[in-house]
Amino acid sequence: MKEYSRVRLIVEKDKYAREGVHKGMDGWICDPRNINGQWLVWFDQYGELPNIATIEVKEEDLEAMYE
Repeated sequence: MKEYSRVRLIVEKDKYAREGVHKGMDGWICDPRNINGQWLVWFDQYGELPNIATIEVKEEDLEAMYE
């Protein structure tokens, strides 16, 4: 994974759900740095809607969709 990679969340965890992010949602990595095994991910909505959240997600909780 790298900056701008499209990713999908593959687990349901309380720490993500508190931010409005749930298993199956997709977003993109918005920082080139992987810090302590986590990526900063922007979870967006389709079309002109605002983003849902920008949060740190463990790499193991993500699945790369395409780069």
